[in-house]
Amino acid sequence: MANRLFCYGTLQIAVVMKAVTGRTYPGVKARLPGYAIYRVKGADYPGVIDSPDHETVGMLYRGITDEKLKILDLFEGELYERRLLEVNTADSKSYHAWVYVISLKNRTYLTQESWHLKTFMEKGFDTFMKYYVNGRKEIYAKKIGK
Repeated sequence: MANRLFCYGTLQIAVVMKAVTGRTYPGVKARLPGYAIYRVKGADYPGVIDSPDHETVGMLYRGITDEKLKILDLFEGELYERRLLEVNTADSKSYHAWVYVISLKNRTYLTQESWHLKTFMEKGFDTFMKYYVNGRKEIYAKKIGK
């Protein structure tokens, strides 16, 4: 089965998505209403939590198989839970998509600092790829045949 996935953090970067799943996906810019994005404590990556007055921007991917979602579940780990939420694209269409949200029990792991993709690309991308993507491949790589 093919799924939609809304990515607001590092997975919206094509090279990260390919490193984790073994392939690239077509995507469009989208927004997740009612959620705010914050940096995770001690990390360069973000998480989202429900917040009625906020909106998070990101990328909506299509064609994600159930198998690839399982790989992404392993990559994201226990800090997040995958929820089916409504996202909006620039052409005013709404879609249900999977989103990795910080679970209620893990909200204390978030800072109050907003996360920005531009800042991440300038200051955190190389470290993230080294430690969180390439350094953790044993967690999810078996599933993609690497």
